[in-house]
Amino acid sequence: MNNDEKISSDVGTKLLFENDRVRVWDLQLQPGESTGKHRHETDYLYVCIGGGTLQGVDADGNNKPVEPMNDGDVRFRDVDGEDIHEAINIGTQPWRNIVVELLD
Repeated sequence: MNNDEKISSDVGTKLLFENDRVRVWDLQLQPGESTGKHRHETDYLYVCIGGGTLQGVDADGNNKPVEPMNDGDVRFRDVDGEDIHEAINIGTQPWRNIVVELLD
């Protein structure tokens, strides 16, 4: 990973809610659009709105397995320390999910 590359702590497009226990984000990507590299420091889950297909890329630029998802799918990620990655909408439709970071 390039140490000069900016890694965001924003894991979504828009922060919807935050308190001392959770942070809730709306994440929307147009076809071909990327989140950019971002950092998760706590466990999180996300709920797919409408479905689509994402390609994950790890901190070193390696592609992760393609993840086709359906409307209403929920994915949980256990974070040990930190997880740096980006997600790219490789589908033909806009992508949307709600990300819930567990802070407590």
